[in-house]
Amino acid sequence: MWVRLALWVLMLALGSACFLAWAQDAPVAVSAHRQADRVAIIPIHEPIDRITAYSVKRRMELAIAGGAQALVFDINTPGGEVPAVLEICAAIKASSVPNTVAWINPQAYSGGAIIALACREIVMANEAKMGDALPIRISLTGVDVATHGELRTKQVPPVLAEVVDSARIRGWDEFVVQAIVIDKVELWWIEEIAPESGEPRRLAVNESEFRVLFPGTEPPRGLPAIVGASTEGISGLIPGQNLNKPPVVPQSDTEFRPATPALQDLSPALSGESSAASAPDLDMLAAVSARPVLTAADTGKWRVVRYLTNGSGPIVMSKQELLDYGFGAGTINTDEELLAFFGATEVVRIKPTVSERIVKVLSNMWVRMLLIAVFLLALFIEMVSPGLFVPGLVAVGALLLVMAPAWMLGLAGWWELIAIMSGIVLILVEIFVVPGFGVFGISGLVVLFGGLVMAFVGASGSVFPSSPAGQADLTRSAVMVLLAMVTAGGGMFAVGKYFGSLPILNRLVPPLSYESDGSEIGFVEAMGSSTDLGLLVGSTGAAHTVLRPSGKVEIDGVLYDALSGYGLVDAGTPVRVVRAESWQVVVEPIDDEGESA
Repeated sequence: MWVRLALWVLMLALGSACFLAWAQDAPVAVSAHRQADRVAIIPIHEPIDRITAYSVKRRMELAIAGGAQALVFDINTPGGEVPAVLEICAAIKASSVPNTVAWINPQAYSGGAIIALACREIVMANEAKMGDALPIRISLTGVDVATHGELRTKQVPPVLAEVVDSARIRGWDEFVVQAIVIDKVELWWIEEIAPESGEPRRLAVNESEFRVLFPGTEPPRGLPAIVGASTEGISGLIPGQNLNKPPVVPQSDTEFRPATPALQDLSPALSGESSAASAPDLDMLAAVSARPVLTAADTGKWRVVRYLTNGSGPIVMSKQELLDYGFGAGTINTDEELLAFFGATEVVRIKPTVSERIVKVLSNMWVRMLLIAVFLLALFIEMVSPGLFVPGLVAVGALLLVMAPAWMLGLAGWWELIAIMSGIVLILVEIFVVPGFGVFGISGLVVLFGGLVMAFVGASGSVFPSSPAGQADLTRSAVMVLLAMVTAGGGMFAVGKYFGSLPILNRLVPPLSYESDGSEIGFVEAMGSSTDLGLLVGSTGAAHTVLRPSGKVEIDGVLYDALSGYGLVDAGTPVRVVRAESWQVVVEPIDDEGESA
């Protein structure tokens, strides 16, 4: 008996071990719509701008051409530029690979949340956060939040249209996604009591719909399940503010359905003056809404689950909240877990290239401002001391670094370079051909400034210059170019004052002439300073070189940059200083008796 019992125990242990081994090696069941053998991960781990949009679309094309069956967007970003975000969303929705997944790893704020909603599924890391997509505008004077005014009416509608379109395509709750984008959206989470089949439906309703479904019942308030993001200038909603406003009844399945009457400030169309579908950018909705139109006939069919959000600001959801409200498809923390999620055999990360990273750095506004300052300073040195070549090469290199990234991405045209070169030519004409400072000089500065501003902002910044975004871009660019010019001006003064005395740098400047004792006369001595040059007015000397009309004159044994105010002057001709201008003197030829020739 004991032998039999031992044999049974041994057989049971062996059977359990075999079962566990089989279960460990057995493939995990994966939904057919999700299964993919080859998965491409596309990280978005930086603020989103036009360079990011270009990079993401390039990597998507590369993954699809390589045979990817699923695209995973590994998102960890604070957000970014609205046009770039919408461009990425459009690429995701139009992708020939429909199996798109957003991996919140761990933060998808603002534009990152909008991109995540455009994907078919969303998975999250343990510490995931997603939301707060209220548009803002960053300017030199501070941060403007789209809580009122033109920024709200112009920037919010296209973002609302995007997230509502995503909600209808992907199955997200239409009202919750609106609460991610804008403030003043107060919602309650309700559940169907006796569904005809399957799981009970759950959805968010506003106060107007709540009063239709639960007549005579005051909407419960208190601490909301999801707390709105802290936004300056936003206060909580006044209880009962929607009491006398009936729910918006859609006229078609594609019409925009505002989550709250508070959205009526977005356009006259939403305030009853015309059809809501004609509101700016909101008429772009093409997807059909699956959200039920709630009427008095639905009374008693739903129950209140919780007070969802009080509308004090755009909402931010954690991992658990994303799961609770139908956005999360699972928790993923590693590439290995992602492999199992798809039942895949291969997962490949496609990162931005080195050139894209360089372009992103060069596109930073402070870097571009510095490059413009270097360009202007190097150009100045080459002009006042022609033939050095090194400053000229530096100027050309700085200008190419300013222009090349925009050219590579198609964000700027050739006309900006033409404007810059035309401005330089006009300034040279003013200096070397037409003495003084008149039409050519002023025109050159204006054209040069305009070319630099447009090179700074890029061609896309001038598409709608009257829009808030266009005005902000142009203003910021103009201010940055002015700062670059001021910086370059300070550099010009420093070069004129100290260049010849700095070790190493003064070796770049060849001597212009020699004193009688053999000592060199260099750059500083030849230029003098604006104060010293003013003292030279009335002094006489001789043209050291031919003045065509610029050149060098020698006064009391020192060479100075000079400009002839009276046409061509041959070398050796006696001259007299008639006035001083910046770094040079203006002279006139005289005869042997000191009279004007």
